[in-house]
Amino acid sequence: MIPLKQLLTDYQKKHQALPAFNIDSFEIYQAVEMAVAELSLPCIVQLSPKEDSFIHAERLLMLVKKANAEGLPIYLNMDHGVDVKRLESCLRLGFDMVHFDGSKMDYLTNQSATKYFVDKVRSTYPDALIEVEFNHINLVGTTPDSDSFTDPQKAKEFMATTGADLLAVSIGNFHGVNLSTPEHLNISLLSQIKDTLGDTFLTLHGGSGISLDQVQSTVNLGVVKVNINTDLRLKFIESLRHQLTLQNSEKIYEYLDPVVSDVKEVIKQKLISLSQNV
Repeated sequence: MIPLKQLLTDYQKKHQALPAFNIDSFEIYQAVEMAVAELSLPCIVQLSPKEDSFIHAERLLMLVKKANAEGLPIYLNMDHGVDVKRLESCLRLGFDMVHFDGSKMDYLTNQSATKYFVDKVRSTYPDALIEVEFNHINLVGTTPDSDSFTDPQKAKEFMATTGADLLAVSIGNFHGVNLSTPEHLNISLLSQIKDTLGDTFLTLHGGSGISLDQVQSTVNLGVVKVNINTDLRLKFIESLRHQLTLQNSEKIYEYLDPVVSDVKEVIKQKLISLSQNV
């Protein structure tokens, strides 16, 4: 399998991005694996700390390694990690990358903690990629303050000082989906970030609920990884509720099999749209 750094470099040159799907149930993972097998397109699967508490990285790793042995290009990331020991344990397991999230710290404390973590990882796992964040990306429904958007010069300083590989940008994106009003990204700000940081890998969190045109605009400006979670959750719940009205069975798989198929179609759409050369 192509090393993740090489794949991201190739994708960036071609104005493509990898979708990173959060896994909060084994059925979601099953849908991802089926979509990747059907399309032969790569992706990242990842766990947030709460998803890790439920799924456990060790179990997800076994599923992904089996998929890799079957030729499926699925990579592993720990998302929004704040527990350094847990991030290090994921790297020992064989994760391709981890996201150290110090965004709730003040800027200088975050910068120092991030640099310490990056230096430690580099000495032990030189091939692992490290994603970092210094602007806290808000939840849908919250009002961002003026400091929540990524400042290009601070971003340049942060990445140069820490030596990290990927930066999660805050450009009007939120975690979650606003069902009444689509999110509107500040593409002009992203263009400034791109001009300032050059070929630094950028990541877009909260990729659900953003129009395809807006997402593709970010990919043209250096975003190589787009996180997708809520869209999958919403489709899962919608489909499961529908199945509960259709069936009267004690066999769980009879409810979940069509749910997996429905989620798979959403995943396929994401894989195809992000792999297009725009």
